[in-house]
Amino acid sequence: MAAPTPVSSLVHSSTLVTSGVYVIIRYHYIFNFLNNDFFKVISLFTMIVSGFCAIFEKDFKKVVAISTLRQLGFMLFTVSINC
Repeated sequence: MAAPTPVSSLVHSSTLVTSGVYVIIRYHYIFNFLNNDFFKVISLFTMIVSGFCAIFEKDFKKVVAISTLRQLGFMLFTVSINC
């Protein structure tokens, strides 16, 4: 089976992955007992590392996947600082 096309990878990243983050944002009150500093560190680390990885990547599909990961880190960071 061939790899997904860039368009289908964009559709996957914009719908399925973002909906998972929406569920985390929607039910954030459940996670209030957890340490938000842990989420801040992990999400900042995810944003920085995936940003550097996307700079040096040559394949477009991998760049889309890595940039989606960076945006997920950003969304989880905003959740962890209670915005």
